[in-house]
Amino acid sequence: MVRALLLVVMCVSSVGLAGLAVSADSISEKARKLHFSSIVVDTHDDTTQRFLDGKFDLGARSATGSIDIPRMREGNLSAIFFSIWMPSKITGPEAVNRALVQIDAVREQIRKHSNDVVLATTAAEIREARKQGKIAALMASRAGT
Repeated sequence: MVRALLLVVMCVSSVGLAGLAVSADSISEKARKLHFSSIVVDTHDDTTQRFLDGKFDLGARSATGSIDIPRMREGNLSAIFFSIWMPSKITGPEAVNRALVQIDAVREQIRKHSNDVVLATTAAEIREARKQGKIAALMASRAGT
């Protein structure tokens, strides 16, 4: 009895899924349209560490890492949270100073690339950045573990 019931459920499920089946191309096109019409947010990026050496430029396509303005634009990235990160062994005033240096490095990249990136602190500012054709930069801080 249980076997027969499971067989019926599997058959009904298969028929239902087959009815929903759409070609891979049309699914990809639908997904592409949805993605490129949406506000897309990267909720965690550790690139701030790369800003500190002074050699990394967010505006140039980079052979290393995964974040730069050309790829953000190609991927329709609307906003990005730059993580202000500190190893857990660094505490107190040293941690605060290092965090401030990272924040300044993010702000410098924003100033340097003001035609492409703008600092945002609210959802409304993210929407406004998108209207202006810019990427909204946000900052999040956390202690390391």
